[in-house]
Amino acid sequence: MSRPHDGWLELAKPFIAAYKSGGSAPSITEDKLVYWYRPTPKGASCDSTDNAGGKPRGADLVADNVYVVSLLTSAGSVTVNSGGSVYTFDAPAGAAAIAVPFSLGAQSFALSRDGAEVFSATSLKEITGDCVCGIYNFNAYVGTVPAPESVKALDSDGLASMTVGQSQCQPTPSLPATPPQTVAPTATSSVTAVPTNTPI
Repeated sequence: MSRPHDGWLELAKPFIAAYKSGGSAPSITEDKLVYWYRPTPKGASCDSTDNAGGKPRGADLVADNVYVVSLLTSAGSVTVNSGGSVYTFDAPAGAAAIAVPFSLGAQSFALSRDGAEVFSATSLKEITGDCVCGIYNFNAYVGTVPAPESVKALDSDGLASMTVGQSQCQPTPSLPATPPQTVAPTATSSVTAVPTNTPI
């Protein structure tokens, strides 16, 4: 049930630096992609007795999307492969954001310039139609490309505490040691990025 959120801190850093310096745009010194998504579609049926009355109120208001913010030192092309549905967008220098519909399966992200790949990675967390422990969980999985040097796993005490008040969940890590296999593209679409260079 691991849901790291460190990527949101990485996303905030350039805007915080701009605010502190009185700048009018984020201070971006290295290329980075920050992404997030829910690992289960909103239409998944979770029938655990731990769900306290079923699907959360407002669940139908959320979008089944992958969100990506590019933080780039110079313009580049960003590719998102969501379960075989591939989306590309031309990202400007600075910060820009997109949202694309997600598909079940592995989620991969890449940056290229002048036809050459700068970096790419596949998220450790797949999007599946299964509910972990049979529970509705709308908490986002957040990642960065390139990935941080290490993502700390919960120790045995941390894993055990996750089962408090739950009847179906066993204290086991939910992230694999290696990324899942990327899904072969089934369709490719171009999307337009929204610049987000104004400090927050």
